[in-house]
Amino acid sequence: MKGKRLIGAVVAAVVLLGAAYLWGPGSAPSGQEPVLTLSESNAGDFEKAFDGEAGVPRLVLLLSPT
Repeated sequence: MKGKRLIGAVVAAVVLLGAAYLWGPGSAPSGQEPVLTLSESNAGDFEKAFDGEAGVPRLVLLLSPT
């Protein structure tokens, strides 16, 4: 019975750590601007950054859980 409890506790810890890693804030390499989550409140900042330099290639990646 102790073995099953230990396995259950280890599985729960791995799931919680994995969820914290996946849903935690992103990070950017040093020298690069920080990663931001796009929302209605910062859409203007995104537009300014996207249109900042005309000669630079741009890429927008939208991910949806559905």
